[in-house]
Amino acid sequence: MKKFMTFLLVTLFIMGTLPIFANGNSEKSALATEKGPTTLVFWSWLPTTVQWDAMVNEFEKENPSIKIDYTRTEQSDYFEKLQVAMASGTGPDVFGMTTGPMVNQYAPFCAQMDTLSDKDIPDWRTVISQSAIAECTSKDGQLVGMPMLVAGMDYLLYNDTLMKECGINKVPATNDEMVAASKLIRAKGYIPVAIGAADDWVNVDWFVNVSNQFEPGAIYKAEEGKRSFTDQCFIDTANAWASLFKNGVFEDGALGVVTYPDARDQYFFNRKAVFFATGSWHVGPTSPSDNEIEGTEIKKQNDVIGMTMFPQMGPNEFRATTGVDLMLAVNKDSKEQDAAMKFIQFMSMGDGQQQWIDCLQGSTVANTISYKGKVDGKLQQQSIDALNKWNSEAIGSRKLKYAELEKALVVALQNVAAGADAKTELQAVQNISASIKR
Repeated sequence: MKKFMTFLLVTLFIMGTLPIFANGNSEKSALATEKGPTTLVFWSWLPTTVQWDAMVNEFEKENPSIKIDYTRTEQSDYFEKLQVAMASGTGPDVFGMTTGPMVNQYAPFCAQMDTLSDKDIPDWRTVISQSAIAECTSKDGQLVGMPMLVAGMDYLLYNDTLMKECGINKVPATNDEMVAASKLIRAKGYIPVAIGAADDWVNVDWFVNVSNQFEPGAIYKAEEGKRSFTDQCFIDTANAWASLFKNGVFEDGALGVVTYPDARDQYFFNRKAVFFATGSWHVGPTSPSDNEIEGTEIKKQNDVIGMTMFPQMGPNEFRATTGVDLMLAVNKDSKEQDAAMKFIQFMSMGDGQQQWIDCLQGSTVANTISYKGKVDGKLQQQSIDALNKWNSEAIGSRKLKYAELEKALVVALQNVAAGADAKTELQAVQNISASIKR
């Protein structure tokens, strides 16, 4: 009986534990096979929602082991959201940035892009624009991100159909012409120029660009402390800005309007404004088949859309200012840097870059990419040719290097637009400039 009981217990033990061992092994095996693709968390304001579907589908088709978790935030809110996340250590794997002050501000959070690129994208140095690379490099020599698109300022998207309805047969090329046109436009119940003057970047871009019409190159000397912001050329620029509000060129309440979605969607796309102040990245709507205008009033009415320069405000002729409109950086704490670099290669040199260029989001940073999209708008080719010419002859950068200087300039411009004295406001900018350690 003892022997039988011992045999029975041993048998039951073996029978009971063998499935445990088997299940354990099978569970481990299942975990190994069911791990699934790598998920890459990506934040930015570009690509747009319309652009993203085609891009991510193509990328994940080429890279089935990588899935992109993309969160798009309008630019006006994006920078604040990113700053909080990066400071708290909860930032994404890949994130969009602008050039200018962001380069130095976020350099400590970014992986060394040149090191990663040398490892994962062997030909990047001969393909990507060197001037674009320079804009993405910090003052300490760190390549903070990979440039994606180049854009120019300051331009106007215009509704040729509405312009002719208002009795305007020629696009205004000077400030006087724009003031005269604005009176005709308002008489017809439309807004002359929609602008997102609540956005800091709009204020700075406009001032940098137009200041070159009052004295070419002076703004770049002032940002380095070699000129004063109280010099006459800057006072004249600030007063020119204020005149656009005073003379009714910009929409009423422009200081409280953001570019996206208000100035673009609610005013221009909704057929309430004849002009929209923006950059070269918005040439897409000159094509009636552009996805961005699908379902909008200008599409429903078959309006003819074109793009031109912002009217000349100073004594010197218009010259574009250009720069990298977007770069993608990799979080230095990301565990998915290899996957991130596959995505960055796709977006800067691969099919993602091609899709961006074909929808006219900006000019390419890769010498292997050229426009292959449709030309089906009455003013589309004319607009593209003009932008390419102006951007290629740009006088300098769109952005300033120092965040403190840009912030001070924004405050000054908004105060001047509201009626404050230009010289007094620019003295405050100069005081900030004098305090910067360069």
